[in-house]
Amino acid sequence: MVLSVTLEASPGRRLVLSHYAPGEECRPHRHDWAQVSLLLAGGYVEDSDQGRARADGPGLSAKPGRFEHENRFGDAGALILSLNLETIAPERYFVARPAAAGRDTLKRMADGETGMTILAGTLPGEPSGPVAPPGPWLDRAHDRLLAEPDLSIAALSRSFGLHPVRFARLFREAFAQSPTAARQNRRSARAVVRIVRSGTPLAEVAADEGFADQAHLSRAVSQATGWSPGRLRRLFAAV
Repeated sequence: MVLSVTLEASPGRRLVLSHYAPGEECRPHRHDWAQVSLLLAGGYVEDSDQGRARADGPGLSAKPGRFEHENRFGDAGALILSLNLETIAPERYFVARPAAAGRDTLKRMADGETGMTILAGTLPGEPSGPVAPPGPWLDRAHDRLLAEPDLSIAALSRSFGLHPVRFARLFREAFAQSPTAARQNRRSARAVVRIVRSGTPLAEVAADEGFADQAHLSRAVSQATGWSPGRLRRLFAAV
């Protein structure tokens, strides 16, 4: 079940932070308002009449109002910051990757400081268009990378007949992050599930998810989401 908390609201605009559970599915649906969303942690697959889009790790998407789509969230769920707009709307649907995804991007938009320029993708570091889906072998490589954390990246590269340097370059081109960063982001996303959806002590979450200690967990989650583990837990506590 999705958990959502409204962070900011003004006439015609709402900034909402949502967490989707691992494996959660959203059947075909539409939102009355247009939506611009920043994926902070985790991933999902989205199907629409525009085709299938896959998002893992930091990414930006936009949907006009009443755009029909369905989602399937990955095994680490997804933490998504969404700006919902009643009147100002993106003119097109896209799922893309900003050069530097950060929660302050949508906060600035909510405050009207950057407006439609970010939605149109014209600012430096913002997407100029949708990202082409990776080839099937890269999808398989991505899945193995995350499913087999003890498998070295060099060994994974060789299993696809590639030198590690070339593999890393192709992976980065397809997913806008290095193989190492993809693993780090997935580990942070798994921790976010425990932080948001359980009362497990943070030190225990850190140990269970492979962090060196609670401070290491805090740095990783703060870097990925913009909120510390304690702050995230408090935001969702009343939901």
